[in-house]
Amino acid sequence: MLSSDTRLQYVEVPPTLRELPFCAVVAEGLSAPRKWLPCRFFYDQIGSELFEQICDLPEYYLTRTERSILDRDADEIVAAAGQEISLVEFGSGSSVKTRLLIDATLRRQKALHYSPIDISAAFLKSSSLALLDDFPGLDITAIAAEYHDGISVLPEVDLPRLILFLGSSIGNFTHQEAADFLAHVRQSMRSEDRMLIGIDLIKNRSIIEAAYNDSEGVTAAFNKNLLRRINRELGADIQVDAFEHSAPFIEEHSRIEMHLVCRKAHKAYVGAVDMSFQFRQGEIIHTENSHKYSLGGFASLCRTAGLEVERHWTDDRKWFALLLVRPQTADGQP
Repeated sequence: MLSSDTRLQYVEVPPTLRELPFCAVVAEGLSAPRKWLPCRFFYDQIGSELFEQICDLPEYYLTRTERSILDRDADEIVAAAGQEISLVEFGSGSSVKTRLLIDATLRRQKALHYSPIDISAAFLKSSSLALLDDFPGLDITAIAAEYHDGISVLPEVDLPRLILFLGSSIGNFTHQEAADFLAHVRQSMRSEDRMLIGIDLIKNRSIIEAAYNDSEGVTAAFNKNLLRRINRELGADIQVDAFEHSAPFIEEHSRIEMHLVCRKAHKAYVGAVDMSFQFRQGEIIHTENSHKYSLGGFASLCRTAGLEVERHWTDDRKWFALLLVRPQTADGQP
């Protein structure tokens, strides 16, 4: 444990589950009968900058809609979580939206302990120091770790914890992955703890599809940057311009599927794995899912993980929701 500030403790947790390196994942995904690449590799420096641009696009309603709920209801959300609380957050990033909840909490109590969990150590440190500068009543235990590892090293705090998972990030999980993740979090929760989860709600498909197929082509650049990253980092010669971004809403699964569609058959060599891959015209590389939920459907998912929805908040158009969930006991009661 390192201390960069008397109010900041920094913990780095080695991963217990060893992820395959980028080159091995690329080899596996591009060798599959239905090609795929995992969305976690979107976020190199260029990809992260493009995603920040996506969040400001007029079609991309998710970020600003969630923020509008927090702007309006942060005080009510914090009050519903407990008389006095501490905060924990998965995937804290720059903590922009979290500031609204920190501010609301510090209006109710003199001091607050915040434990952000994020895999990006450098970003975690800089955002934590920025928060400490802006909130004198705040102290932070910053945990650089994967989610499942980070929650196991949370500091002992006597107050109830409000665990944040904002940004509709849970929508990137399959339903089984989401249930498994929530069940893992549930195991670490005490009866007085609560979790606040952001979900994107089912709505007119044209609105959903526009958010992932913007008119300026930023999302297309974000998606295709994954191929450019393979070329840059793995010594590949994939013809990036031969691919087209596509993000249809799949009704059957209630999700956006991000695709890269090959419009020109060609072969590409990836030097880092010394392998060649054939791309057929019309072939799809699947890069990301983004599930959309009904309130009832997500409540049912929570129940499979031993959690229960206590309250929820939506925007006026009911496009997005923040759900406050609590643990169930063995008999299904909170």
